[in-house]
Amino acid sequence: MDSPSRPATCPRCGTSLPPDRPEGLCPACVLARATESISTVTGLEPTASLSTGTPPDLLRAAPRLVAGQIFGRYRIERLLGRGGMGEVYDAIHVEQSRRVALKVISERFANAEDRARFLHEGQIAASLSDPHSVYIFGSEEIDGVPVITMELLQGGTLKDRVLRDGPLPVADAIAVIRQVIAGLDAAQRAGILHRDVKPSNCFVDTDGTVKVGDFGLSISTLSREAGSTPAAGVFHGTPQFAAPEQWRGEALDVRADIYAVGATLYYLLTGHPPIEHPEWQNRTPASQTSAIDFQEMPPRLATIIRQCLNEDPARRPQT
Repeated sequence: MDSPSRPATCPRCGTSLPPDRPEGLCPACVLARATESISTVTGLEPTASLSTGTPPDLLRAAPRLVAGQIFGRYRIERLLGRGGMGEVYDAIHVEQSRRVALKVISERFANAEDRARFLHEGQIAASLSDPHSVYIFGSEEIDGVPVITMELLQGGTLKDRVLRDGPLPVADAIAVIRQVIAGLDAAQRAGILHRDVKPSNCFVDTDGTVKVGDFGLSISTLSREAGSTPAAGVFHGTPQFAAPEQWRGEALDVRADIYAVGATLYYLLTGHPPIEHPEWQNRTPASQTSAIDFQEMPPRLATIIRQCLNEDPARRPQT
């Protein structure tokens, strides 16, 4: 029996799909879904975990917990943000009087595979011990709900800083991105590929230290998982900061994180991601980086960022 043919139109907007487009949403709807505001608190862009047939209001559910609620050993203070796998709350460990960030899996993730993947994030992140990685206290289940407990950084994110103060001066942007690189370098040494580096996943401590966090999409480079490719029609990441090979569903290595570092540095210097239009992934390698405006930054720095954003991973910095 022949397999069913893929839909000729996008199920969300009705736009005709190109013949070579993988089954699922059109490029415009992929980007629109990925950038929908799902956090009224922080305004962070969500991580996209998109598959065919996903309901449009998937990420618009009410928060799982409310301020003042006692949840296990914790008292919920407020919702900090929402992402692809769960919600993050400002909470107080009642017995220890310690303020923490509590990440709680979303109610829509109910099966064993989703729960295991969520706890996998905690296990991966807890294996890191570096001044530039968000510290994970541990993971547990409360009333049958998987949670991850981590240090609460009061300085917000790099995205918050840019939205508040505008693009960073060159010296500040370089100092900040070097701290991000240090955290990712520690992750690489531990055999971890982040896969979702972006300004809203780079957190600032009260002393100004920048730490990489949210390892919800990270994978181990020490197992076959790193060489696997996602199912057809599924994209995990944040489109404006994801490498082209990540968009295409190819196997990834550290050069995908290097691309994201270049895109993050570009954002810090300009206040916007390098490529915002959804059709950028269909451009030729030569036209992709030529479409990015590098005139807003010093030439030598522009050259480095241009190398990081190269369509071809082999032409990016390799470490």
